[in-house]
Amino acid sequence: MFYEAIFQPSKKMKYTTEAKKLAGKKIAVQDGWIIKDGPFKGQNCFYIPNSTVGWIPQCDLIGLKPISLVKWKEIEKSLGFDN
Repeated sequence: MFYEAIFQPSKKMKYTTEAKKLAGKKIAVQDGWIIKDGPFKGQNCFYIPNSTVGWIPQCDLIGLKPISLVKWKEIEKSLGFDN
């Protein structure tokens, strides 16, 4: 599924420089998997295709909601991840 949310990185997660630049912005993410261990164990995680952001725990995504593929592609393109 395709989602949008405001990215609010937590201090528990070590994010890349690319990810830190997205803080406070609306991002387009895809559903990932359930985290098996660590401080985010049991949470769903999400990811941004075509990026080096890595996985994002659900707790770092504010206002997460499903969106259409068209809307998802618009957000992805606005952030420069439309490869």
